[in-house]
Amino acid sequence: MTANTAALGSTDANAEMSRREFLNYAWLATLGILTIEMSAVTLMFAMPRLGPGEFGGPVPIGSVDGLTMDTKASPTAFNRSKFWWVNTDAGALAIYKVCTHLGCIYDWKPAENKYICPCHGSQFERDGKFIQGPAPRDLDRFVIRALDSAGNEVARTNEAGEPLQIPAGSTIVVETGLRIHGQPKA
Repeated sequence: MTANTAALGSTDANAEMSRREFLNYAWLATLGILTIEMSAVTLMFAMPRLGPGEFGGPVPIGSVDGLTMDTKASPTAFNRSKFWWVNTDAGALAIYKVCTHLGCIYDWKPAENKYICPCHGSQFERDGKFIQGPAPRDLDRFVIRALDSAGNEVARTNEAGEPLQIPAGSTIVVETGLRIHGQPKA
């Protein structure tokens, strides 16, 4: 074999792999494995997780008989599903737990009887109406559905997001994928 043949690559079937060829194959294999792993991670990240009880899907919260329907009681937090369950004289509300200003998670302050955002101080009434601060609108709400024992819908939040009067004996489902934007502040 001449020196030129060795430099261009061996044509002999029994020739051993050179160090350069081995490193090239190792580099390509590493890139291939990395590409496959990154594709799998990206795909898993992009797929929505909309199982029952998780944010973005229907959240069954039980029978109306099992919930506190006292209109003076503090709102009930559903942290995993990101909403507050509130009973008012006009009906029930499912209020999104994210401030309409910059997306901070606000909290209910029972001593002050209002929601207060810790980031920039926006304040909201018990039913989500704007009081003061930089927030541009009332708090957002989710659609509430009331189902009878057969699973048929008997009541549903209207498009304006007004409180829902829930019939006795109903099972309640909050649709966290159906958000109703709050009214702009006056």
